[in-house]
This record gives sequence, C-alpha cells and structure tokens, in this order.
Amino acid sequence: MQRPIDAIAQTLSHPNLHGALVVGEFGTGKSAIARRLVTTGDPLQTRFFLVRATETLAQVPYGALGPYLSHATPQALDSSLSALRALVAYFRAASEGRNAVVVVDDAQYLDDDSSHILTQLVISRVIKVVLFSDGLPPRAGDLFSLYTDGFISRVDLPGLADADALALCEAIQGGRLSQGAGHYLARQSAGNPLMLRALLDHAAATGELVEHDGVWCLSGRFHPPAPPLMDLAKTLLQELTEQERTAYEVVALSGGLPQARLAAIEEDAVAQQLVRRGLLRTIGSSTSAFRVAHPMMARVVRALVPAGRSADLRRRVFDDEVVPPAVDEGMIDYLDWALDCGAAVPPAVLLAAARTAAHVSSPESALRFARAARAAGEEPAGVVEEARVRLGLGEYAVAVELLDQVLADTTRPVTAADAAVLKALACVQRGDDPSRIHAIADTCAERLATVAGNAPAQEPDQIEQAGHALRLLHLLGWILEGEFGTARAEADALDVALAPPGTESGSSLPVLLLLFRGETDAALGQCDTALAGIRAAVDAVDRSGGDLEHLRPRVVGRYVSALIHAGEFATAREALEEYRQRPVVSFEYVGGPLAALEAVLEARRGKFRAALHLLEPALASLRQVDSEMLLPYALGVAAWAAHSLGEYGTAAAFEKEFAGVAPIGSRPLLLLGRAFLAAAGTGGPDGTGDLSGLRELAEAARDASFLSCEKDILELLTVLGDTERTWRLAELADQFEGSEAQVLSGYAHAMVDHDANALLVAADRAESLQKIPLAAEASARAMRLFEKEGDGRARRMALRTVRHRQSLLEGVLTHDDGDPRGSHELTSREREIARLAANGASNRAIAETLVLSTRTVEGHLYRIYGKLGITTREELEGEMRAYDDEH
Repeated sequence: MQRPIDAIAQTLSHPNLHGALVVGEFGTGKSAIARRLVTTGDPLQTRFFLVRATETLAQVPYGALGPYLSHATPQALDSSLSALRALVAYFRAASEGRNAVVVVDDAQYLDDDSSHILTQLVISRVIKVVLFSDGLPPRAGDLFSLYTDGFISRVDLPGLADADALALCEAIQGGRLSQGAGHYLARQSAGNPLMLRALLDHAAATGELVEHDGVWCLSGRFHPPAPPLMDLAKTLLQELTEQERTAYEVVALSGGLPQARLAAIEEDAVAQQLVRRGLLRTIGSSTSAFRVAHPMMARVVRALVPAGRSADLRRRVFDDEVVPPAVDEGMIDYLDWALDCGAAVPPAVLLAAARTAAHVSSPESALRFARAARAAGEEPAGVVEEARVRLGLGEYAVAVELLDQVLADTTRPVTAADAAVLKALACVQRGDDPSRIHAIADTCAERLATVAGNAPAQEPDQIEQAGHALRLLHLLGWILEGEFGTARAEADALDVALAPPGTESGSSLPVLLLLFRGETDAALGQCDTALAGIRAAVDAVDRSGGDLEHLRPRVVGRYVSALIHAGEFATAREALEEYRQRPVVSFEYVGGPLAALEAVLEARRGKFRAALHLLEPALASLRQVDSEMLLPYALGVAAWAAHSLGEYGTAAAFEKEFAGVAPIGSRPLLLLGRAFLAAAGTGGPDGTGDLSGLRELAEAARDASFLSCEKDILELLTVLGDTERTWRLAELADQFEGSEAQVLSGYAHAMVDHDANALLVAADRAESLQKIPLAAEASARAMRLFEKEGDGRARRMALRTVRHRQSLLEGVLTHDDGDPRGSHELTSREREIARLAANGASNRAIAETLVLSTRTVEGHLYRIYGKLGITTREELEGEMRAYDDEH
C-alpha cells in the first residue's frame, strides 16, 4: 500500500501537476488507499477532503459533493457558477491556507455536475484531486480529461507480486507457506488482494491448505467454491451489463476463447470493455484470444451458472464440436465444461487429458476424465490414469492395488506397460529397493510374451512399443542403483530402436530416453553432453504442442538438478524461473522438488541462510509427496546448512530425521546426502572437526564408480580444509566436461603443485561461477602459501580476497586451520597508531597523542607492517584505506 501512496504524494508535490488518476481493478484496495491517504497526509501542509461517489448518487446533481455543499442554499445550486462559488468559499475556509486536495473514491460514478465543477476547481488551482477509478469509461468525462490533457498524472495499481502475495498470506496464516501453496494462491487470484484473501480463507477452511510441521502446504485436493467465494463473484458480476456477463461467463467456462468464437455471441467491444476493466486478459502474443484475468473465477462461475444456461452457452459457441485447445490455452476447463454439458468427448482425448491434468495439479479433473473414459469403454486405460492421480497424491497403496488389476490383463500391451511403470514408481517412492523395478518389468514382459504369438496383425507395433517402455523401466532401475555402465549400454541399444523426438508426435519414449541418457552422462562426469541431451528433452516437450506436457515437471526437475551438479548455477536459476512462469505448472513440483533443488543451489553458493529458509517449507512438502525421491538428500543438505550457520540443534534434528526416513532415491544421491550429513557432524560446538566419515564416503563413492558423487564429496572435503585427496580431485576433474570441472582441475593441480598464484586464478574462476565456498578456500590456501614463502605483499593481497569472499558467505565453513584472517587482524590500538601514521604523524607525535612511549609506538608499527605486508611508511596510507574499505 505504501508504494502507491508514495507515488501519489510525489505527484501532489510536483509544481506542474494538479493531482493523480489512480487506476486499479476491483479488489486492489483503492478505497483502503484513499482512506490511508487522507489520514497520513501532512496536516500542516495539506487538508484532504474525501468524496465517495456511488452508482446511486450518480443520478443526483452534485450528489457526491453533498457533504461540502450542505451550507449552500437551494438557490445557490440552481446554477453551476453559484455552486462553484460556494465550493470555492468552503474549501478555502476549511483548508485554512493549506493545500486543498479532494480525494474521490469510485470516481467513475461521479455525476456530470460534480465532474464539471471539480474540473473547474482544479483548473483554477483552488484544489488538487486524486481520482480512484476502476478503469471503466467514466459517466462524466470532464474530470477524467484532466489526465488526457496533462493536468494530472496516472498511477496504476497492479496486482501483488508473487513475493508480496506470499508474505501477505503468511502474515494472515501466522506461519510459512510452501512455494507451491504461495504460487497457487498468487496465480489463481492474479495478485488481487481481495480475491487472494477470499481464496486463502476458502483453502484453509476446506482443507485445500493444510499445516504440516508448521508449514502450510497444498493437500492436492481442491473443493467446489464455498458461499464466501460465491458472494465475492456475485458482487463482481452484478455491475456487468447482460452482454458483459454473457461474454465473461463464456470465457470463464471455456478456459479461454478465441476472439472469433466470442464474436459469435457478443460484439468485440464488449470483450475489450472487460479487458479494460481488468476482468479479462488477452493470451498469447496478440489480442486474438481471451481468458479470465483471475483463474479462480473459472471454477466459481462454473458453480454459479445454472446447468441449462451453461449448456445453452456452449451450444451457441461450439455447437456439438469437441476440439480441445492446448493445455496452456485452457484445455482442462474446456473439457470440464464439455462434460458438464453432456458433450460426447472421445475416450482418447479424455485419457490424454487425464494424464496431463494429473501432472499440472488438477487431480479432480484428472479423475473425472479417467472415469469418463472408463465409462466410454476404456476401462484398463482409465484405471491406469486414476492410479496416476493416486500416485501424484502420495496414495501409493491405492495406486498399486489399481495397477495390479490392469497388470492381470495383458490384452492391451501398451496399457499393461504403463501400469508396470507406474507400479514401479509407486514402489520405489514408498521406499522399496530399486531392484523391485526389474522384477516388475520382467513379470510384465513375461506376461506380454505369452500373448505375443496370438496377437492380431495390428498389434505387433503395440507389443514392440510396450517392450521399449519396459526396457526404459529397466534403465531407470539401473540409474537408481548407480549401475551407470549397464545403463549406458542399454541406452545405446535403445537409441537404435527408438526414433528421435519429433518424428512420432505424442510419443514419450524417445524423450524419456534422452532424459535417462542425460542422467547417466551427468553421473559419469560428461556434463556438457548430459546437459545437451536433457535440454533436447525439454525442447521436445516444447515442440509437442501439449501432447508431452505431462513430462515437463520431471524433465525440468532433472535438468535443474544436472545444472546444479555441473556448477551451472545461473542457468539453473533461469530454468527454475522459466518453469514457474509457465501458464500451467505442477504446484507439487514448485513447492517440493524444485524448491528443494533451489535450496541446494543456494547451499552450494554458500548462501546457507537462504538455503535453510527455502528448505524448511520444501521439506514439509516432500514429507507429503516426494515424486523425485529427494527427501533424504534434502535433509542432508539442510543439516549442512544449519551446521554452517551454527544452528547445531537444528542440524541434529535433521540428522535424526534422516536416520528415520526410507532410503529412497538413487544410491549416488543417497550417498551424497550422507556426505552432507557427515559434513554437518564436523567442527561443531565441541570443535572436533573429524573428517574421517566424509573421507570414507568418498572412498565408497569411488569403489562404486559414482564418479560425479565422488567429485562432489571431494569438493566438500576441500572446502572443509582437507588437502589429502586433492590429487584424486585433479584426476577426476581432468576426466570431466564443463566449466566447473576446469575450475576444480585448476584448483586441485595448484594445490598439488603448491602454486599460490594458480590458486588465486582458480579462486577467481570459482567466484565467477558463484562457487563461493571453493573461491574462499582457494584464496585462503593461496594466502597461507604466500605467508610460508615470506611474500608479505602477496599475502596481504590474498587476504583481501579472503575477506571479500568470506563476506559473501552466509555462515562459516570451519577449517582445521582456523580463521585465516585471525593472526593478521589489527588490534584496536594498532588501528589507532596506523591511522595516525598514515595521516603523517611522527612517532613522537603519536606517542604524545596516545600517551605511550616512542619505543612502544615503534614496536607497534613494526608489527603493523608485518601484518599488512608492507615495509615503509609511504605504503601505509593506501593500505589503511584499503583496510578500512574491507571492514
């Protein structure tokens, strides 16, 4: 609220402007801002007068100005001139020499007479005005022409930014919200404060929002709008004309409508009026299609519009046609409306829509589509899609029970393979050993083999496709087990069997192969190759026109993870933000896996406080549903972040939880989680600093050929001050691809060669990649080498970089060698003497000023020169200036 008030105040203080036009949609708090403005202005400089215009008073001459004309006689109101004189007299007397500012709330409802007379008062400089309007064309144009003629400026009230919306919700709820919950509330309300509050109340009351471990998370269950939401919508819609309401309802029900379709029932001017009012928005790069501005209104309108009217509207727009748009153009709402109206939706369309809806946080619609497909004869495939929803909600036992029904019937090979894949995912996500994947795939393959010989002529392709899907399932199992050599060999074989993405529209198998190959390459240190492959998978999803949208959350998650482990932090952040800004997202991924990965990114940058702040709500989400099996790894990183901040009790709590959770996820990632946990057990309040457990984990990673995992553990040892295995880090980094590998190689070789200058080069390159812990460690090592060599000036320059880089860290990385700055810091007495000497004072003058002996001053200066790495008084002035800048 303060930002628009500041903007208005700035306008009012401008010598060449006479006020402001404040424009904001319904619910953006215009009336609250108007009241706040009136009460917070400087009473010694300004007197505010509040005018409340209403639609009823718009029919009464001077109706809104009545409170300020109560002293006028009826005869004085017979002409505008006499009314003007009466108001001039009133405002001048009431303002008592101060600036008079008239604040008009709902100025679009001003009657002609009030508008005309206020305009004259502004032009004659009797008053300034602040007009609050919803953007609709005013009933009287005189006053609003002040803006078009340049007399007043415009201040727009946008919706709340995501961060502001999240902060408001957390203040109301009195606790943290997961990123997924915050993103859902902000997006559904489009940042409109009134709608945001109403939706928040609805979500909390219905169980859409539930509290876990002190964090408010989405439950994954979304309920029909309750009466408070319905009343809000009625208030919003009651001001619309019949034509505007029809247009708004049609756009809301359809999920989004091309202009040509809308023109079949209403003139384009009606839609443009709704856009100006902030109720509709255009989609895409042109103005040829419309959507409701506040997505939450789509389901409220569905509940408000009677069934008969809804069916009639759909017939008028679509007749009997059922051609769903892309998911980001309203496909889910479109099909929900079609089913509401009894339209005949092809089962294939329903199945594809159910799969997509399950992955973009629309579980109710996904279940509805799956059941409609079952009713239309697609029983096994419909059951698979229902199981997919249950899996996304964390209902693993229910999902497995449903899938076993499908796996008992192998007459539909592709459906059976889909069921096997989902069952395998359900099993490993609930904690089963990854070897279970191979057993499920083999059992399904055996059942398919028994029917392959009897398959009709048209089914061999389906049997082959099912076989490829099961081979990919084995590939996933080997990746989770860390059998990367076997995984790579199978990926090479599948490359021959599967067409590249794009040659077969809607096929997910080539994209999954790209994804799994990328994961394998990343684990083996082929970072550039891996990132190119996973990026190709992202591009294939983009090109699919929505057919592969169900894969996007998983592909993006793996892409971000690969970027982080390759040290490409800036690109990882861009990928995260790009996904969050998409029209349709998975709130479960936003709040769980992606939030956890963002926290890992921050921890690797040395931003431990930011990491822990992100991890606390992310962990609450992962404890409910952990589709990427990141919980143990995230707990290890959380313990490491808490330890680095000195929050040892919090770190111990995360360690205890780690010991109690199921060991889900890939074995290399589990090992890396244990490594972070081991790091969190070093250098605690007892100052033990035992790195033996971390060294053992590095050896375990090497024995298992978890190369990327071993690299990460060795780097963790490095930033903790361990130098025994830098030769192995150099050996690994020389084999790896990517800019991070080059930095690690330069650092490790410099350590092996005891080359301080090369360490500083490696530190600079590490900082450019935002690898601040490594940069700080490399700088500190270089400083110690310079000190050992007796190069005081170089040591001093290195110390500056150490201070700079340690200032970038949030938290402390405890080294066995201690704080590299400690023995070189100037004491308070030394700083006093150094500053006096730098300013030209002689030793005798310094001694007299500080009541010391000259010999004592000389001794202090000797030690100061040593600490600063200088030899003459002439160098002291510049060194002290640099010293003060660093502090």
